[in-house]
Parts: sequence; C-alpha cells; structure tokens
Amino acid sequence: MNTTNTDGLRGLDEDPDLDRLLGAAARPSTGLTPEVHSRLAAMAESAMAPDRPPHRRRAALAAAVLAPVLLVGGAGAAFAATMVDWSQFWGTSTSTTTEWQAWAEEPDAIVTYSLPGGGACELRLGDVTYSPDPDRPDGVEADPRSADAVRDYLRAGDLFTEADVENAIVSGRPVDENFIEEDDGSRTRFGYGTENYDADVEYNMAVKSAIQDRMTEYVEGRGLPMVGVGWLGQEKCTGVDE
Repeated sequence: MNTTNTDGLRGLDEDPDLDRLLGAAARPSTGLTPEVHSRLAAMAESAMAPDRPPHRRRAALAAAVLAPVLLVGGAGAAFAATMVDWSQFWGTSTSTTTEWQAWAEEPDAIVTYSLPGGGACELRLGDVTYSPDPDRPDGVEADPRSADAVRDYLRAGDLFTEADVENAIVSGRPVDENFIEEDDGSRTRFGYGTENYDADVEYNMAVKSAIQDRMTEYVEGRGLPMVGVGWLGQEKCTGVDE
C-alpha cells in the first residue's frame, strides 16, 4: 500500500524546478526510498484499519500521512526533503518526553503555535548545511552564501508571525489530491473535503509550508539560489489525540 500525493508525483516527474530543488537537497537520504515507502505503508495501513474506533483512526491517519504529504506535496516539497525530522513519524517526537536532538538544543529558531483542535506545537529549526548536488543540471547555480542567508532569516525574525499560514491552507486545498492506495488498487482519499480530514494536520503542514515560502522569498530576494541548502527540524506537539 502506498501513501501518495498525485500533484507531488507529477511534479517529481515533470516539473524541472521541483526536480531541481529535490535533487539539490542536502540530505537526499530522506527521499522516498523503498524502506521509507514500506514504513509509510505500514503506518497508513494501521491508521486505516476498519476495526479501530473512528477518532483513533483519524488520529493515527494524521500521524501516518504527515510524512509523505510533506515530502511530495505541493509547495512544501523541497522544504520537507531537507528539514523533516523523520523520527517523529515512527512515534517518538510528538511526545513531550522525547529528548531534543543534539542540534535542537541550540537551534537557529524556535517556532511555537496553537493547533485548531486546542493543541500546541514547538518547532525547532537549525543545523543549516550547504551541499549542492555536483551532478545537478547545467545552468542550475548554487552559492554557499545561501546557507548564511537561511541562518540569518531563521535567527532574525518571528517566523510564525511572518508566515502566511492561512494562505498556505487556502492555496494548498485545491491542488493537493492525497490518497492512500490499498494493495487491491482501491484508493481512500484524505485531507480537506473528505471524511479523513484532520484540521490539526492540515494546519501543521501549512505552518511549515508558509515558513518555507517566506524563507525562499528572503534568500532569493537577495539574489541567491536555494539550491544545495539543507536544514533540520524537530517538533513536539501536545494536546492532540493519540
């Protein structure tokens, strides 16, 4: 069973800009390898198990779909490929008892925000690196000063206040078509407008997408490309269904 975003997959195959950004990501190991596909499929299958109570299924589905949607979905694709703390999707990072990773003890930015359902999240961003793909297409420029610009942005402002989260939600709804594909080929849609909609998941993803948008505007507004710049993120959310 595969967890898929159709627009993201089309982008990977046909959108040269998205392909360029993902190909230049500093940590290509976070891509959709067979192992990641397998683990995501297992989580999604557990989330959609018919014998689970509806509210438990929704909560589990939210945790399961967050990783693939962030990786291949809409405007957040390049952001997720470089910064997502994948361990959170294996059931570790959403607990308040989880330790912060070493880099997150002294992050470049800490973002706190409330979720529609009453929960709250703390997102830490940092460990900025510069590692462009040496085999990137001709004409795709990279500049080490871009990493410095990303650090400057993370350290200087109020990231959540500057991020246009509502716009990220509204603009993402009509273009992101998400579904879980079962072994028999049938598909179960999730996201806004379906019975498998979780406003907390949507909002959480939109926060990251909106931060990425503003960061890109900041860096590219200084005449620098985002190619080859990577960073990490780790978050802890409380007050959500488990």
